[in-house]
Amino acid sequence: MNYRSFQLYFFALILMASSLLTILVFRSYLVPLALGGVLAVVSRPLFKYLHKNLRSDTAAAFLTVVLISLTILAPLSYFLAALTQELGDFFTDVRHFFDVTSFSAFLQQYLPVSMQSMIPQVTSEAMNILRVVVGNLSSKLVGFFSNALGFFISLLIMLISAYYLLKDGAKVKKELLVLSPLSDENDEIILNRLVQAVSAVMNGMLIIGLIKGVLSGLAFWMFGVPAPMFWGAMTALAFFIPFVGSALVTGPAIIYLVFSGHAVAGVGLAVVSVAVIGAVDNVLQPKLVQSKTNLHPLLVLLSIVGGIEFYGFAGFILGPLTLAVTMALLDIYKKDIKAPAARTAA
Repeated sequence: MNYRSFQLYFFALILMASSLLTILVFRSYLVPLALGGVLAVVSRPLFKYLHKNLRSDTAAAFLTVVLISLTILAPLSYFLAALTQELGDFFTDVRHFFDVTSFSAFLQQYLPVSMQSMIPQVTSEAMNILRVVVGNLSSKLVGFFSNALGFFISLLIMLISAYYLLKDGAKVKKELLVLSPLSDENDEIILNRLVQAVSAVMNGMLIIGLIKGVLSGLAFWMFGVPAPMFWGAMTALAFFIPFVGSALVTGPAIIYLVFSGHAVAGVGLAVVSVAVIGAVDNVLQPKLVQSKTNLHPLLVLLSIVGGIEFYGFAGFILGPLTLAVTMALLDIYKKDIKAPAARTAA
């Protein structure tokens, strides 16, 4: 081995070691940084519009981030405050319902006479389950609010990274093209796939999920379902579950209304659930993503579910992005590596 080869191997080793250490240093904030990139891509049209009028990258990027922050944080703050109050009232009502006398009377009304001897045991088990559920939820809420500082820092990093990517996006892209060993054409393919995936997920899944959550929350409020805001949020989350979707929440709500003596409201909610909330079918969402990314619906679903499991809640965005990069690299392999090798062999 000559001295030049030794230099190259030594440099590669040092570069890999320093890159690994850098990733370990940044590991707690890799997801906020990635979400900052997503936010920059989504808000790019607004940045371009403001830049056309302000003629300043800095001013346009700053104003874009401020407007996006107000759009996100103001409704989110109101939602969390209202949700906290709503959950408190909801659990108070649930405890009242599961009071030994009320719950026993409820079971006596619907259980056959032959099974009514089991009511004390069923009541005791129900109370135990309720205590466990309330205890777990309480601990989760305490954990969430105790980690509020970490959430605020992550949010701040996301907004700052979005600002700099908007302001210096062209420079960052140019630097990535210089550093990448791939051809500029292939680098453009990967970057375009990422932008398409972000657009598809945000404009498809997130927006439609939010719309279904709002519609279901209004329906729950209209027909007298307790804690409508909370169950509306649960419907928005259930939208990401394939095949079952929002019916996972609206179905039990309909059953609750029917069995609590509000059959007309239950029928009304069922009609609204099918005609309005269910108008956007669970299969439509992967189709919307597929139309922009050319990815198979099954792969999209797996990337969403697996992404949430691997990345956490942000995985519904980061999962499809990971898949988009992988598929772009496979296309590059087929075009630039496998095809020339096959022609040479022939």
